Amino acid sequence: MKTISFCAFLLITLFVMVACDKPADPGVTPKPPVVTPPTTQTTVSATPAFYVSITTGDDSRTAAQAQNAATPWKTIQKAFNSLPASATLIIAGGTYAEKVKVPISANGTANAPTVIRNKVGETVILDGQNTGSQWEGLFSLNGNKHIIVKGLKAQNGFWYGFSGEGTTNVTLDSCSTFNTRASGIYVKTSSQLTITRNNVRRACQEPNRDASGNGTQECITLGGCSQFSVTKNEIWDSTVPGNSGGEGIDAKGGCYDGEISGNYVHDIVPLGIYIDAGSREQYNIRVFGNRLVSTGGLSVAGELGGHARDVYFYNNLVVNSKSSGLTFQSIGNGKYTNVYVVNNTFYNNAISGFAGDIGNYSKNAGNTNIVIRNNIFYNKTTNYRFSIWHDIAAPHVISHNLYFDFRVSNNGANSFNATKLTTADVQADPQFVNVPGSDFLLKATSPAINKGVVVTLPGTTTPLFITDSNGKSRGTSGWDMGAFEF
Repeated sequence: MKTISFCAFLLITLFVMVACDKPADPGVTPKPPVVTPPTTQTTVSATPAFYVSITTGDDSRTAAQAQNAATPWKTIQKAFNSLPASATLIIAGGTYAEKVKVPISANGTANAPTVIRNKVGETVILDGQNTGSQWEGLFSLNGNKHIIVKGLKAQNGFWYGFSGEGTTNVTLDSCSTFNTRASGIYVKTSSQLTITRNNVRRACQEPNRDASGNGTQECITLGGCSQFSVTKNEIWDSTVPGNSGGEGIDAKGGCYDGEISGNYVHDIVPLGIYIDAGSREQYNIRVFGNRLVSTGGLSVAGELGGHARDVYFYNNLVVNSKSSGLTFQSIGNGKYTNVYVVNNTFYNNAISGFAGDIGNYSKNAGNTNIVIRNNIFYNKTTNYRFSIWHDIAAPHVISHNLYFDFRVSNNGANSFNATKLTTADVQADPQFVNVPGSDFLLKATSPAINKGVVVTLPGTTTPLFITDSNGKSRGTSGWDMGAFEF
């Protein structure tokens, strides 16, 4: 866990359509039944509209003049400072060498959010020119409410790209960041947050911690946030070793009631998705339908002795992880309750180090109800050490998984071994449709079909989820193993 100097960012559903660096859609958007989603705007009536243009603008113009596209303001910050509540700001394409902050006076309302967007078809770039100070964002919110940001790009930030703190009902949609020293998107102590369809490339490029031990956070960071949705983003090309940060998506420090879904995280050195309670209680978080390719895999932790509970990993595809496919961290002796790893497909992970498909290194005797079911573990890597590793057997519920090949670690007496397998487990080739073509759907002859079990929420008869990674119904019995139903 990286020490956080928090800025936060809150977001909500938006309806104004503008193009900007839109990532490939992973095509996975099943809605979790128990997460309270961000408040949805029922109407969007953000008027009047104001204009900014770096080429034709003039900051000496009045607000009345700036309502005409022919007589815009020149700088974004001038526009922010002059913008009334519940307005729309349309920014013409160009490179703006600015670091901007949205004042409270520009806040919107639930029915009339303030909309800040690019002119349709034009690229708006905030360029920090790699100058500034630590903890500074190129685009910053602090205490703002009902703000929609769409179609902007932040690049060459000395620290963050987009940042915010203490905000409510904020949406960041179809934006992008490139070459930021710290997080591309950084959020703290916010609620009703939506981060969707953004591109975050080459974030966390500072490889070292500062003199106080602070790192650069993660590509997308949420700290102490609630009612959040991080969905359909693409995160890639973070090549630093990860000693000071750089994970793809991290929900940490007491986050609750949120989802991380349908994201495509690839070609980064550290973890792809990280759920870290830190020193607090962190709960009701769903991680589903994500594609992780050539990352450090999935992980859950309580790095400062915190408690991660009601955390659900399902319908994820984890491919070529540099370490284990999913790891329960032992750092800080954090506690785990009701952590579910269900219907995921793990393919050829554990490329380096002591790693396998799932590694639980926790020794906390208070752990309860760790459920590992309906997964496909396919591993033919030369470094593959184990299928499932754990030091504490009591809290685990492990069954109805497919192993190809099953492997027992030779390091430790309590690791998961062949005597723990049941007749409900399968040891066979899952028969993917086209592995070289990255098609991990099941063939009609797959032994994984109808071999899974319906998994319910703790203490209920309600299914944990009802669809697969592509939104196909799982049915009411005999689920298929892995992320995809046949």
